[in-house]
Amino acid sequence: MVLRGDKSGKDEKTITIRDVAKRAGVAVSTASRALGGGSASEATREKVRRAAEELQFVPNLSARRLTGGRSNVVALVAEEPTDFLFRDDFIVGILGQLSASLTRRNLLPFLSLVAPGDVAGFEELMGKSGAEGVVAVSFHEGEQFAGSLRAMDKPIVFIGAPPKGYKAPFVDVDNYDGGYQAGRHLVERGCRNIALIEGPKDMPTPRERTGGFLAALKENNLEPVMVCSGSYEIENGQRSMERILSACPQVDGVFAHSDKIAAGVLQVLDKAGKHIPNDVAVIGFDDLQAARLLNPPLTTVAQPLNVVAEAATDMLVYRLEHGSWKVSSQRFPVRLIVRESA
Repeated sequence: MVLRGDKSGKDEKTITIRDVAKRAGVAVSTASRALGGGSASEATREKVRRAAEELQFVPNLSARRLTGGRSNVVALVAEEPTDFLFRDDFIVGILGQLSASLTRRNLLPFLSLVAPGDVAGFEELMGKSGAEGVVAVSFHEGEQFAGSLRAMDKPIVFIGAPPKGYKAPFVDVDNYDGGYQAGRHLVERGCRNIALIEGPKDMPTPRERTGGFLAALKENNLEPVMVCSGSYEIENGQRSMERILSACPQVDGVFAHSDKIAAGVLQVLDKAGKHIPNDVAVIGFDDLQAARLLNPPLTTVAQPLNVVAEAATDMLVYRLEHGSWKVSSQRFPVRLIVRESA
């Protein structure tokens, strides 16, 4: 939703629904419902209408879909640098599935990119978008961003468990079990000197995958010979695998927290003359297209992105239509896809 102020054509400060809500002394979502014909008391409607008139607030109707007085806009929020976001297969995949799922439900997906640290820019963008709900796709732990989400007063569904200390509805896969399956498979192959390459430390998902992996090793009285952490990108796999080979040349198994990390691992092992999987077995996580194209094809943990996207859409749609959450969390099973790398 693009909201503009003075109708005389003067170059004045843009008036947003946030300004109207502040003048009326109500939440942004309340002001939006009051002006859009949603649920609100007559007294609240009058108060918000008066505030809008005083501020000469005019919604840009081309940015709204007036179905039942609602904008039908849903923000897809990703807290990542733009150059990373469009290189990451998982984020691109889940955004595509969410966009298709939301569109089928007559909602308008709106991509909101949050540059790390640019909370003010994010809040301004969200205020102008007219979004009625939010799906947070990728996020890093930090009180600043979490506080900004709380202040929006909009229904939010997270893809993945919310950051520590932040309670909100979410849809996720069983990352713990995925890590456990990967660890168990490596052990059953006969690997005993197993390394772990994690994703970012400031996200909940890597901790869950690591927890399951360590549990599988502990059942067999094993510990990882080395643990490295970094981004979900190929470069992390390359750098980490070089360090592992240097410090632990006896390594015979690797669990990587993403297929892209695993791709970097395979490159380094091939360059070092290691046979995969006889010398070193490698398992990734995601089962996106790259896993099948790697040489050798990658053994990995598959995530059902289409199921996750549909569940998140269903949760948000129910909340928008009924004003309450039907369910607050859902986790879906993952499965190990065995190919030639392990």
